Amino acid sequence: MYCTTRLLRYILCVINLIYALNGCLLIWYGAWLLDSVAEQLNFVDHGENLASILCILLGIVVIIASVFGTVALLKECKRMLISYAVLLIVLLIIQFIMFSIAASRDTLPSSLKQGFDDLWDPQQRLNSTLNIYEEWLQCCGRNSPEDYILLDRQLPASCCLERDCTNPMNLFMDGCEQKFKLYVNGKTDAFHTISWFLIPTEFMGSVATCYLVDSIRNHRDRVRFYN
Repeated sequence: MYCTTRLLRYILCVINLIYALNGCLLIWYGAWLLDSVAEQLNFVDHGENLASILCILLGIVVIIASVFGTVALLKECKRMLISYAVLLIVLLIIQFIMFSIAASRDTLPSSLKQGFDDLWDPQQRLNSTLNIYEEWLQCCGRNSPEDYILLDRQLPASCCLERDCTNPMNLFMDGCEQKFKLYVNGKTDAFHTISWFLIPTEFMGSVATCYLVDSIRNHRDRVRFYN
């Protein structure tokens, strides 16, 4: 029984260390996302600022939880260990929700969809919504500049670098739909990777903590019985 308890302690120490490192990675990701958004010109916010702040806060909570779990482990306090297990489960649920939201962000926003609809509407000669995305993502039309050619429309200045369409080399050749999906994937890939490490760590930590609490309780009951 003592060997089992000692082994569970070692396992939890390793899990807590990995957990704290994951928390640091979350803080790094949130700071990186916030910095990358600040550097973009003509940026259109789709929740990136809020997501970066949430990631930083979650990373701080994860590190605090890891420290709390280590203190509970050293003290072998059943109440603290049970609280730690519950905290891990709560954080696991929060992390899973954030992961699910991030995984669904590859869908086009309603404003961009409206811009595409206005592009094919013959009564809409000006498309300020799509022009904003074209200038931000450096793209043109939904699929390519051919969208404007097929509709017999003049290419807007937003389809060209520095809004200068006199030089054919300044024309953006990529469509905005693909460019937006690439943008989202570029921002969320790192978060998905961190989540794939964080969620299993939280699950294993909560299970190992429950086993440790049960092992400590059985060991103390055995000591009281023989004394």
